[in-house]
Amino acid sequence: MAAQQVRIPRAGGDIGGLLALPEVEGTFPGIVMIPTVRGLDPFAQYVVERLAGDGFVALAVNIFDHPGVPEEPLKRSGSQPDERVLQDLDAAFSMLKSHSSVQADAICAWGYCIGGRFALLWPTYQPNLAAGAAFHGFPVNDTSNPNTPTEAAGRVEHLTVPVIGCFGEADRLVPMSAVERYRGELEGSGKDFEIHTYPGADHGWTNPKGEAYRQDAAEDCWDRARKFLTRHIASRVEAVA
Repeated sequence: MAAQQVRIPRAGGDIGGLLALPEVEGTFPGIVMIPTVRGLDPFAQYVVERLAGDGFVALAVNIFDHPGVPEEPLKRSGSQPDERVLQDLDAAFSMLKSHSSVQADAICAWGYCIGGRFALLWPTYQPNLAAGAAFHGFPVNDTSNPNTPTEAAGRVEHLTVPVIGCFGEADRLVPMSAVERYRGELEGSGKDFEIHTYPGADHGWTNPKGEAYRQDAAEDCWDRARKFLTRHIASRVEAVA
């Protein structure tokens, strides 16, 4: 179904979101979709509607819906405290968990760009997720910025959630050195994960309307992530049954 604008309740008020549900009745896994620096743009709408078509209840979160966040998208990264964004994501998680169409034990994270960073970082704080998927996200970041004091690669020891990360080998913003550091941390800690890289893919290769779009890579990573989440959702639901 077409995505609908919603307000996500959180401490101190609410923030914007886009909610899309499968067209058939029933209960389904949920996904908290974390957008790029462009927020709830047409790409975010495309993603949640496609996830709904794949059988998920998808909720995109406007993590930039706060006073003081720059209007210019490229200035948003690192401009607000991680703690605030993590609270946004927990609020979205709670909204999905209480939704009548969502299986409460089958909620995952799914994010792109800065949203991909949080799709890797948030699971180190939120153990009740079934899985996380990140696309051209940032496994490392500038921890000298007081707003971003931690990074996904630096918190792997706290990770109890299976994660899949998809990265472009030609990404100008997420170098392969960062990806390999993250892979090494995951392997060294014995975590449940998948890392996939795509030759020639630059930042944003997943967006069909973007200049960097690479259809083969975009479709491959979507399919891999969907299967990864579905597999781990089934394992989690079985474990809590």
